[in-house]
Amino acid sequence: MKSLNVQQAYTVLKLTEQPHSAAPLSHQAEDYLGQAPMLVLDLAGIHLNSMLIGELLNLHKAFARHWRHDGARLALVNLTPLSRSVLEQVKLDGLFALCDSLDEALAAC
Repeated sequence: MKSLNVQQAYTVLKLTEQPHSAAPLSHQAEDYLGQAPMLVLDLAGIHLNSMLIGELLNLHKAFARHWRHDGARLALVNLTPLSRSVLEQVKLDGLFALCDSLDEALAAC
């Protein structure tokens, strides 16, 4: 008998503004980090600050623990122009794929 093994090619998580989130972003995303070798984080409407940059770095570390090969990628989509510029200035565009849309993120990887 044959069985079908389904693997997702990517996981998309949408970040929303919550005034008092109880858990760090990496803990909130923990259940999704090992589902697919590409994680797309939708940041539409989110304004980047130093705390969020730290959260994104911790999320990347947690994601990297699940996927230790070159094909795994964490993409940030729907960034504001200012957020994208900040990430580029601090050289995090090499760590994250910075994309305008989900379609662009999927085409890049």
